[in-house]
Amino acid sequence: MDTSIKTPHQRVKVLLVDDRHDKRLALTAILEDLDLELITAQSGTDALRMVLIHEFAVILLDVSMPLMDGFETASLIRKRKLTEHLPIIFITAFRDTDGQASRGYALGAIDYIFAPVIPAVLRAKVSVFIDLFTKSREIKHQNELLRIESAHRMASLENRLDCLLNRLNVGVYRLTSTGFLISANPSFLLLFGIDPAMPLQTINFTRLYLQAADRTAISARLEADGQVQDYTFCRQRSDGTVRWISLSKVVVVDSEGVHSIDGLAEDVTARKEAEEGLIAKAEELARSNAELQEFAYVASHDLQEPLRTISSYASLLTSRYAHLLDDKGRIYLDHLVGGANHMRDLIRDILDYSKSGTLTEIPVNCNDVMERVIFNIQEAIHASGATVSCDLLPTINCDPVLLGQVFQNLISNALKFRHKERAPTVHVGIERQESCWSFSITDNGIGIADQHFEKIFSIFQRLHTRHEYAGTGIGLAICRKAIQRSGGTISVDSVLGSGSSFRFTLPCAVTSTPDHYVGGVATSMQDRDDRRSAVAGMPSP
Repeated sequence: MDTSIKTPHQRVKVLLVDDRHDKRLALTAILEDLDLELITAQSGTDALRMVLIHEFAVILLDVSMPLMDGFETASLIRKRKLTEHLPIIFITAFRDTDGQASRGYALGAIDYIFAPVIPAVLRAKVSVFIDLFTKSREIKHQNELLRIESAHRMASLENRLDCLLNRLNVGVYRLTSTGFLISANPSFLLLFGIDPAMPLQTINFTRLYLQAADRTAISARLEADGQVQDYTFCRQRSDGTVRWISLSKVVVVDSEGVHSIDGLAEDVTARKEAEEGLIAKAEELARSNAELQEFAYVASHDLQEPLRTISSYASLLTSRYAHLLDDKGRIYLDHLVGGANHMRDLIRDILDYSKSGTLTEIPVNCNDVMERVIFNIQEAIHASGATVSCDLLPTINCDPVLLGQVFQNLISNALKFRHKERAPTVHVGIERQESCWSFSITDNGIGIADQHFEKIFSIFQRLHTRHEYAGTGIGLAICRKAIQRSGGTISVDSVLGSGSSFRFTLPCAVTSTPDHYVGGVATSMQDRDDRRSAVAGMPSP
């Protein structure tokens, strides 16, 4: 709607009040050039009657009149609500010898004109009030147009909102503070099985679906917080079907201070059933994993006994009868012994892999774990001529056995996959991050091509044959499973031919660091030197 439309032209009305006919004629002649409708009154009583009938821009009021003078007339005009701000110009032949002007201004006079009246002055002053009245009337008209347009748009929005709410699959409702329905969309009525023809005001919503415990819980939340978000409950319909409903409520107060409750009700049965199905599958998967882990442990353990028998008799054959066999027979015997040894390593690693799923978290000094690992692999360190160094390590909450497996597998791999043209060097680093410790095991070995970074952590995945490098392809899988089970991550950065850096993280639960550590816990400078030598793979001085 165009709110710039001008109001229809209406001549502005001015009231002239004077008991003398000649003065009325004179003032009328002065104002006849102005675009106005001049209405005259002969007395104060006539003026009051005219004010009740017409709307004036200004009143020209004579002070001296019989029966009711101008001051009394002005006083009565001011007492009326609609005319309390109506501009009044007093006209008098008397000068302010007795305080008449002061009295007029006290009664709300806008101006005071003394006779003889100067025509130009009178026309100018009346023109000002005509312009003010015209502008005021235009503003009122514009405001009315805006009000009508606003009401029209509000009604349109309400209709569109009602249409939208009626199409929603979510129940939308409003309640009184005592729980009786004020309004509800069709989805709400359908959700709760309410007959649309039934008067909503007769339905107490809280007794429609809630158990006593639910009513108490929701009332407590509304009283404490003024709202309830996603309160889920189960409701059985009259046909016996069970539906899960998510309920939200908020207390609202209108401009008159009346409390009501607005809310949403949504059928979440499908989501609830999916969640329950997901939980059931997770529990089933956990049971299956536990059974599989137990099977792997038992199978690996039970296979070791017959394998020891095979390995023992293969060794006896080699030691006692190898000289009686020809070259081909000795090759067959070597394959038998090698296969038995490989099977032994494979079973041992499978057993370790099954154990890596079991977690026992306690405060662990990582330096002590490193010291035990170095002791376990010291023969490999000496045999390869390796140098192994280590930063000061923290104390954290973890499983010491799993952490030892990770350190030992990664350092052993660094020694095994060493470069043929240089002595291996391995460094165990540590870095504190926001919520975790980041460990790194860096070597100068043969390295790994980047396309194999993910593959090497899968079980039974090898990049080399057993004839090139011994192993079962389970070590890094054990590392990943142990680290993930402990709440961390593991990855590798490597350059083929230059070395690799394996990094893994563990949560920062308990942290502390010894004063001195290189490859173990040192309580003195001599202890530190002894352990540095042990870690480096050299005899202690």
